[in-house]
Amino acid sequence: MSYSLNEVEAHSKRAARGAGLDWGLAEEAAKATRWICAQGLDGCRVLANLLDVYQTNPQKLGSPLSLTGEWHGSADLLCPVRTGASLSDSAQRVTADGVEIRDLSSPLIILPFVAAVARRTNTCLQVTWADAIITTDGKTHKQQFATDMAAYVEQVDCMAIAHATALTDGAKSTHRATPSSQVWETLNSLAALTYAPATETSRRLGAGAGQSDND
Repeated sequence: MSYSLNEVEAHSKRAARGAGLDWGLAEEAAKATRWICAQGLDGCRVLANLLDVYQTNPQKLGSPLSLTGEWHGSADLLCPVRTGASLSDSAQRVTADGVEIRDLSSPLIILPFVAAVARRTNTCLQVTWADAIITTDGKTHKQQFATDMAAYVEQVDCMAIAHATALTDGAKSTHRATPSSQVWETLNSLAALTYAPATETSRRLGAGAGQSDND
């Protein structure tokens, strides 16, 4: 099955909320998932992996303790959504000095935030981790993965973001996503957790919806 990017974003937002993220973070996660899918990568798969951690051990993921020097957190891993938000808040510093991020979960999710920083500062940034190099100016990007799995690693020990030379070409964007049925069902199950359970009143109103008060 393929889905529009609007469907992906809406579904991802509910899934993230169902996994325990607040609505603000859920919205950021959904936008990131959409961006990744638009680049021809499986954003739904990456989001599902991240939300699995939030479901099983949310204390494992945290925010950067400091935005100077090497970024790291007090938890086992940095959350890419929270870390991405911090990148946005430190756009000028990131483009001027670069940044190294330690122990980051689901690194692919950081890319939309880096792209936003590059676009806002009118520069080109390169993101690297083991077996992966992605360059973006915010409008387009160029990706190099040594293996098929390099894009979808669940965590990396170190990520570097640095200034790069301007892109002369880049990957084409797409308008639809094709997640596996298993991944989509995982997101669907999480999204269902946001739906309010039926009450006796709502059931009674639903049962009588087609009835008339007129004798």
